[in-house]
Amino acid sequence: MRYRLACFDLDGTLLDTLSGLANALNAARRMNGLPPQTEEQIKSFIGNGVEKMVERSLDDNPGKWDDALKEKVLNDRLSYYAANCKVKTRPYDGITEMLSKLKSSGMLLAVVTNKDEIPTQILIDHFFPDTFDYVRGSQPRMCRKPDPEVVMRCLDSLDVRPEECVYIGDSEVDIKTAANSGLDLISCDWGYRSREFLKENGAGTICSDPADIWRLLQ
Repeated sequence: MRYRLACFDLDGTLLDTLSGLANALNAARRMNGLPPQTEEQIKSFIGNGVEKMVERSLDDNPGKWDDALKEKVLNDRLSYYAANCKVKTRPYDGITEMLSKLKSSGMLLAVVTNKDEIPTQILIDHFFPDTFDYVRGSQPRMCRKPDPEVVMRCLDSLDVRPEECVYIGDSEVDIKTAANSGLDLISCDWGYRSREFLKENGAGTICSDPADIWRLLQ
């Protein structure tokens, strides 16, 4: 194998979580008297963690908002999603098979995501039991991607050098994360950003099928 470690993003890369994320955000918006937003709108809010998602959602809503409203929507969304994160969520076609091949080949596998830690662990345990050697979601007072600190912690934990790791994700945040961490990158266009958008934001290698990742990493 070309690398010892494949480090993956989660939302839009391994799991199609868009409908579940939209469902939770709109539930929180309804609780606070705000109209629902479409999945297409919400897709553009994803990538920098739930707090930024809520801010973008409120920015896209007619009228002004303050910190009190943001905190209320954020907390309502966190509570709802923690209890319902598996709803309307599934692995993308071919992901489970690709991960199985990589693991069987002896490659280390990791997930580093800006998704909150609790739903991250729930979803990984449910959809990919006994698959990953390292999983880390977002935690309070911890840097988020594209800051390289979260990836460096993963590499240190698994005793892997940057040149031995490839980062795989679906967004501009992942492109910046790989660059900031000194990692090779594979972008995937089945997630929440188009192939054209990824190219415009500096992506080099772009896959359209999980099987392409397996072929590239052999």
